[in-house]
Amino acid sequence: MTAIKLGLRENASQFSLLVLVNAFVGAKIGMERSILPQIAQDEFHLASKSAILSFIVVFGITKALTNYLAGHLSDRFSRKHVLVGAGS
Repeated sequence: MTAIKLGLRENASQFSLLVLVNAFVGAKIGMERSILPQIAQDEFHLASKSAILSFIVVFGITKALTNYLAGHLSDRFSRKHVLVGAGS
């Protein structure tokens, strides 16, 4: 059995991936907060508050469905296999 190594240096690749994913998510949220309301108003004649609310609702529904699917797969195959499979 391999010993668990703690620390940023030992887990630099996983930490770098986490930072990269968070940067992309932050950039996406930032763009949507600045661009989406203008597009919604110009193209669909929606108020900016409606566009932001619709984004939050769609994100919530998508997150809930993804969590449900991940939970179902974890029950069937184990959490470790689902997490390792998602990272491959």
